[in-house]
Amino acid sequence: MTDRGERRFHQLAVAGGFGLTLIMAWIEAAPWLVTLIVLVVAAGSISPGWSLTRRFHRYFVAPLQPEGPAEDPTSFLRADALLSVIAFAGAVFVVAGVPPLGWALVGLATLNLLMDGLADAAPLRRLLDRASRQDPAE
Repeated sequence: MTDRGERRFHQLAVAGGFGLTLIMAWIEAAPWLVTLIVLVVAAGSISPGWSLTRRFHRYFVAPLQPEGPAEDPTSFLRADALLSVIAFAGAVFVVAGVPPLGWALVGLATLNLLMDGLADAAPLRRLLDRASRQDPAE
């Protein structure tokens, strides 16, 4: 179980990083910054202890706030893994010469993270939850 504030901080920090790269899309280094952020998100989806944003929250932000409600991080970690794949595909498309599609994929990942971090309403995470709860015998 993890703190809801930690998860939201992580999602909003990653969405902010992706949003910054979208603003700097005309710079050649922008897709590489997306790749760097994707590496951080992918590492954090393997194990929450490897996430730099979660560690930052734990050591610097959490001591300043009361502990929030706990939640099961499994669905959020799965969604982070899928969003990191989508954002990485976007960076690959930008480097390969198809920037509109690439930045659209990064924008989709950013929007999903913002929706989940601010309103707890990410469609991708909800779809993953529904798919994991279905009975395999159906």
